[in-house]
Amino acid sequence: MELKLFHYIDEVLAELEDMREELEEISTEIELFFEKLLFTAEKGFVNMNTRVKSKKSLKEKIIRNDYYQKYTTIETVLENLPDLIGIRIECRFNQDEAELYKFIKKQFSEKSEELEDYYFSLENPDILLNLGSKQPKEQKNGIKMYRIDGKYIKEHAIINFELQIKSLVNVFWSEIEHKIIYKNYNYVIADRFYKDIMKSIKNSLATIDQQLLLISNQFEKQDTTQFEEREEQLEKLISKIIYDVFAGHMKESIGVLVDFRKSCEAIVKYVLRDTHKEGIDKYSGNLLLGLERIKQIEQKNIDFKKQIIFEREPVFKNELSKIIGSHIKNNMNEEFQWSVFFTVLFQIEPSDNVGDFETFVHYYTDNLIDRITVNKISSNFTQEETSEMIKTLMLRYAQIFVQINSVQLLYENNVEQVLKIINSIIDTMYRNIITFEQWEREKSIYIELLELRLLSLFDVEISPDKVLDFLEHVRRSHSTIDIPKGLLKYIYKIP
Repeated sequence: MELKLFHYIDEVLAELEDMREELEEISTEIELFFEKLLFTAEKGFVNMNTRVKSKKSLKEKIIRNDYYQKYTTIETVLENLPDLIGIRIECRFNQDEAELYKFIKKQFSEKSEELEDYYFSLENPDILLNLGSKQPKEQKNGIKMYRIDGKYIKEHAIINFELQIKSLVNVFWSEIEHKIIYKNYNYVIADRFYKDIMKSIKNSLATIDQQLLLISNQFEKQDTTQFEEREEQLEKLISKIIYDVFAGHMKESIGVLVDFRKSCEAIVKYVLRDTHKEGIDKYSGNLLLGLERIKQIEQKNIDFKKQIIFEREPVFKNELSKIIGSHIKNNMNEEFQWSVFFTVLFQIEPSDNVGDFETFVHYYTDNLIDRITVNKISSNFTQEETSEMIKTLMLRYAQIFVQINSVQLLYENNVEQVLKIINSIIDTMYRNIITFEQWEREKSIYIELLELRLLSLFDVEISPDKVLDFLEHVRRSHSTIDIPKGLLKYIYKIP
């Protein structure tokens, strides 16, 4: 016959499941309340996590804390469970924990008449916090943490919740400590040793927290005119972290390390594409949130020898992205540098492989189009004519992209060089082309010029005859074109 304890546990868990939908709704309401409250706090708040107690966790707690002996009825168990709902406020640095606690305490200024030491905010009187106890509280492991008991009052029912305030470094450490020490029930002879190691790790993370704080403070001290420099510094820092993490996986996977630092820089530039105009605080937040994502990646088994699989065929929005995207797709499982680039990208981005790939290709092509200078040429031609001229150049660029076939085409420094060449050619067109009919007659010259300059930029071998033919075309045309000195080196190779 089964012990009465387990029948008792089954009844408690059944009651929890009956309440779960209501608890989820309450959890969401509390989360939204604190998000709104902290949105303008400017105290380092970066994220909010909520959860309703799971059946497994509750079962462990009942057994571990002898709730069967303490509470004779199912109702009293759930009434006295302090963390039926868990709310975690995540902030950037350790010092932000105290600032957020002070801010919340100031907002919860109204004292409850029914519950001793409990206070509420006029924004939502149903949510109360116990602010009478000393914070932060010392845990069994000797580490202090901001852990505040809360109550949600719905009609005459009272739901307990626990509010925690943790820096991202402390979130990282406490999750490891919780799994290795707190919930590790294996008999460990060297238990004291593991606890000492965990304290050492905690101290190391505290040092990292201080280093990140120093970086952030240094950025804040700098003048806003140096914002672009700060962007670059942050991107390099994130790139280095990503490179270090994936380098370990690569060494383990293929036995050697191939330099892919430039790929990491290009990926970071892409990942941070939506925050470039939102200020340094947004950048700092992304840096710290990225640490959590990188931590997860570091723990995964990433095989650089494995082929990249798409869930479906990618869909491209125009001919330019189709040519470039199809070429990359066809080569990413054939050439290692293409494979490395997208293996790293797909691990960092949250969607499926094909969705991430489509987004990246469209970002790349749109980024090129958006940075082309068309103001001058559009003053001489209609919008349709201008679009047709740019389209002709860009489709030729896509074909050259295929010919060059190098992941270096995705690197930002090379993108800038490519755009410099394209804009230079467009400027030459503006100075020489008077009518669209003339463009139709002489466009092959500008297409050839684009091809020769790009091939030269990426040190692709060009036959001397090809350069001589181009020079002859220029001579016979009505255009005045400055011949780049870089092309003359190919003529000197004529025997």
